Amino acid sequence: MSSSYFEFFYIHMQNGSQTARMSKWLENGLMPICQKHGFGPMGFFNVAVGPNLPTALIIFSYPSLTEMETLWGKLNSDPDYAAVVADDEKDEPAFYRTEAMLLRSTSFCPPFAATPAGQPLHKLYELRIYESPTNRQLGYLHDRFGRDGEIDIFHKSGIHPVLYADTVFGPNQPNMAYLIPFETEAHREKAWAEFTVNPDWLKIREDSIRHGGDIVRNITNMFLSPMSFSALK
Repeated sequence: MSSSYFEFFYIHMQNGSQTARMSKWLENGLMPICQKHGFGPMGFFNVAVGPNLPTALIIFSYPSLTEMETLWGKLNSDPDYAAVVADDEKDEPAFYRTEAMLLRSTSFCPPFAATPAGQPLHKLYELRIYESPTNRQLGYLHDRFGRDGEIDIFHKSGIHPVLYADTVFGPNQPNMAYLIPFETEAHREKAWAEFTVNPDWLKIREDSIRHGGDIVRNITNMFLSPMSFSALK
């Protein structure tokens, strides 16, 4: 499977008018122009639980770094894009600051796609970022997910991540991120409760520690609420 790339673009805002203005701008300004130029499915989220609130998160997907450069080249040369950016900033600052991470898909990452029509909507997405002490141990983490069966146990427990990717540029490397949709908070709690007591998972975890030591030294966990116009719902 060839690698694809993801950009996690965080927009940190101040309490007040920025949040409503930004949501409106993302829906009516950025998203239509990105679609005009052929960007792939985009996820638009409000961070419900996480650092530096209020924050919006956009997940862009690209089939290659070359395509990423091509798409942003088209966008930045489009006078309509310059106009909507200027309109967003004409009265007051549109945000407090922004941050971006570039990630590369793992070999076991599923195709990134919009939520199919007719599928139950997800009120909650969980973004988990696992930091490993070394790149060697990050490789062991990949083995645990892709080769040793952790993903199969996820699916049996009702956990179906839509993205697995390693950070290429960004903080706290080496790390792997994955994104899980849940219909409700109760759905999440039930699924994780089933997973954590699954005897096959307990054996996989024990074996991975015996082989590679403590391959996850820190977990960042964020809860995301999809915006109404997000391709991931």
